[in-house]
Amino acid sequence: MSAFAPGQTLAAAHEEIMDKLIINADDFGLTEGINNAVVEGYRRGVISSTTLMATAPAAGHAARLAAENPGLGVGLHLNLTWGEPALPAGRVRSLVTGDGRFPGLAAAVARLSTGWARAAELAAELEAQAERLRALGLSATHIDSHQHLHAHPRLRHVIARVCPRLGITRMRGYRMQQVDGPKALAVRLAAALPAGSGSAAQMATPDRFFGIGTMGGKDFTPPLARALGGGKGTLEFMCHPGYADRELQEVSRYGAPRGSELKVLLDPAFRKMLDASGARLVSFAGL
Repeated sequence: MSAFAPGQTLAAAHEEIMDKLIINADDFGLTEGINNAVVEGYRRGVISSTTLMATAPAAGHAARLAAENPGLGVGLHLNLTWGEPALPAGRVRSLVTGDGRFPGLAAAVARLSTGWARAAELAAELEAQAERLRALGLSATHIDSHQHLHAHPRLRHVIARVCPRLGITRMRGYRMQQVDGPKALAVRLAAALPAGSGSAAQMATPDRFFGIGTMGGKDFTPPLARALGGGKGTLEFMCHPGYADRELQEVSRYGAPRGSELKVLLDPAFRKMLDASGARLVSFAGL
């Protein structure tokens, strides 16, 4: 695993015999259809980890499924771009619009970049969402964020300051083997910016990250196989499986592709590729 600073890795105590692979499903808790898809992938042996949106409508349903499947690692999917905050809007005014809702990705990035989003309110909302996860009976294995907002150095700095005292010391990183498309490039560039003195050393991440370029319902089996051959250490593969039901269509523009991703994950060819790779499937707790 590595510290968040791009290009840096923690010295291994011994040489890894094989890759470790984390297959993390984002957006657990957003809808029951997503929750069911994530758990099906876990039970089929092709998902090892997920991150829960503690403020989402189906978070309680997700927590019940997680309790029934204790081997599934569950982290916090920090959300500052969609829906309502965990705290009353009056306590996080710099993070929300006039109607008390998060402002969307572009506006959230602008608020972080200009300093409009106050560090104290970011920290308070992070703590509140982590507390919701605990109240659901879950202990977070790690943290990432909705729409990759934690790649922003200001939010990364807040996470590194707050999360260790909450018992969360692992985080998604963006040390990509290759950058596919403008979204991946933007995330990679943001992650390359310094997050403040001492912050990088406090949060550990996998050595490599993969998955932005395969979004959109593409067959990601061949490119993931190539990524697994890229070196020893731990690779996180991000995915977004889900059943594209009416509930999902009402809350997310990324609907039908979730069904396509689930189809690839459950295809026997994907399981065969994992077995052939020799990679050891772990959660963030296995870093």
